[in-house]
Amino acid sequence: MNMIFFASSLITVLFLITACGDLNTASNFTPTKAKLDKYEALEIYDFESAVPNFPKDALSKIPSDVEKLLSSKDNTFKEIKRGDIKDIPADKTLVLLGEITEYVPGSDFKFEGGAVKFGEVTLSLKLALVQKDNGREITRGDVTGFSSLGILRKGYIGKSMYESLAEEIVKFIVESY
Repeated sequence: MNMIFFASSLITVLFLITACGDLNTASNFTPTKAKLDKYEALEIYDFESAVPNFPKDALSKIPSDVEKLLSSKDNTFKEIKRGDIKDIPADKTLVLLGEITEYVPGSDFKFEGGAVKFGEVTLSLKLALVQKDNGREITRGDVTGFSSLGILRKGYIGKSMYESLAEEIVKFIVESY
């Protein structure tokens, strides 16, 4: 009997978490004047931040997710690498630069509008694609992720905010290629 009660309670809690939570991203990129297809390579480095008390793993996890997702796409760069690319000319190589500009942690939960609301988390990035040989900016943009579940990292359900932010970055790069 206790096992049935425990199982039904667990299912109810999981239902409430998945039904009440939301993970959204929004982006705003400056359109590129030319298509990115003239570039053959993309270097991706860890992001930077001067924001205090943010999850430091975001500096490497989001760029790693971008590399993984972009590498799985056909018809983009010949080489995508987390680090220096030496075998493709610098004038044919772009560098993805990123900076975490805002972090609002979620630390509590409340009952609002008939639903349980967990701590709302916001993570915002500024990005730039620059040409490796001369540092000329090709495009720039902002991406913001919002989670009403208060979850940054992948848990038992769904994807992480990091993955969602990376998908938004990759979507822009692929559409501009």
